[in-house]
Amino acid sequence: MGKVDTALVRGLKAIVGERRCLTAYEDLRCYSYDMYARGLPDIVVLPENTGEICRILALAYAEEIPVIPRGAGSSLTGGPVPVRGGIALSLTRMNRILEISSLDRLARVEPGVVTGEFQKAVLRQGLFYPPNPTSAAFCTIGGNVATNAGGASGVKYGVTRDYLLGLKTVLSDGRVLETGGRCLKRVTGYDFTQLLCGSEGLLGVITEITLRLIPPPEAVRTILAHYPSVERAGQAVSDILHAGLIPATLELMDGRFLRAVKRVYGLDYPAGSEASLLIEIDGPEAVLSGQQVQIEAICKTFGALEVRSAQTEAERETLWQARRGGTAALARQSKFLLSLDYAVPISAIPKAVAGIQEMANRRNLDIVVIGHAGDGNLHPMFIYDPDDPEQARRYRDAEDELCDLMLSLHGTLSGEHGIGMEKARYLQREISQVELDLSAGLKRFFDPKSILNPGKCEPVSP
Repeated sequence: MGKVDTALVRGLKAIVGERRCLTAYEDLRCYSYDMYARGLPDIVVLPENTGEICRILALAYAEEIPVIPRGAGSSLTGGPVPVRGGIALSLTRMNRILEISSLDRLARVEPGVVTGEFQKAVLRQGLFYPPNPTSAAFCTIGGNVATNAGGASGVKYGVTRDYLLGLKTVLSDGRVLETGGRCLKRVTGYDFTQLLCGSEGLLGVITEITLRLIPPPEAVRTILAHYPSVERAGQAVSDILHAGLIPATLELMDGRFLRAVKRVYGLDYPAGSEASLLIEIDGPEAVLSGQQVQIEAICKTFGALEVRSAQTEAERETLWQARRGGTAALARQSKFLLSLDYAVPISAIPKAVAGIQEMANRRNLDIVVIGHAGDGNLHPMFIYDPDDPEQARRYRDAEDELCDLMLSLHGTLSGEHGIGMEKARYLQREISQVELDLSAGLKRFFDPKSILNPGKCEPVSP
């Protein structure tokens, strides 16, 4: 790899201007981390259009300088961290909604558009964009595409790739690749749009995104059920889905999570609550009452301590406050919080949850369990002091065991956070050597000098 020198800095400033090239240490620090890792870039560049990115990448390619695309930096796996220095390419200035078409039910956006703001904008036009990561208030559409982000609505509405129609991507040498388009159906050539979705910045820099939109649901009902154990809550999840019901969301929170929320937000729960399910159903008003009665009956069958529903939008927001704010509440009360990401088949949810809790008790570890239980996506959260070598070792050993547990249940090592740095050492446990070889070949084809986001998604020995 080449080095960022004064000549390269001059070249970058000639492309975007001096004010959009940051080299001061305090500025570099702001682009050096996510929730998982840290690494200082040599320079931060803030382009405003595709043309500038083409020139930046052409220059970096010629000099073999690492380029690390970055959105809001809300990653949980080290994905946007410049662990080998180079250029941190911040896409936050490319934040325009280029088009919302009610007739074609699509939108075109730049990668720096904030997901939650985009959802509000399309809703004002009578349309709906369902993917809703917990970080929707600050994460970006570009980052969502890079990781194929999901969220609470995945159980009914799917994930980012299910709404992706087309992309404009700048390749490592500065060429532009336009894939997909405005059509709902397209089978012309290979589907590079879907290939690039979830590629974590390793194959190109996405500069424009075309997304499918749908009509919003007519009505929503929100239910909160509290349980004396996580296992019972997990059994209720399986039974709700087995009954043929498809909630818009079906979220699981354990007792440790609930207690953190209570301390910070003052939200109260019945005595003995060790788990809660936050359930939403949506659709025509005429069918929701029957579905709500059925779901509440299932919740009570598994010993719910309390089942209540929101009567107003304000009450609904109060119920959601726990789920949205709980991770931040825990983080404020902890030295370090590592949010992990796995997915298992629906039938395996009770075993997965029980396995996590058994391991935490056996190893005497502080592990919180939450997740998008409706699609089997679980997020165990490790709480520990990373500066204590013994604690760090114990939790790393626990992560090794968790990976084996999830794979033994026919699960996957990542449901929505991506691989980044955090899961790279486990890739060989899930992915065959044939698939690893093909993936390496794709990387060489798209990025022959390996300048795009180096040090990520690379299989290494544990």
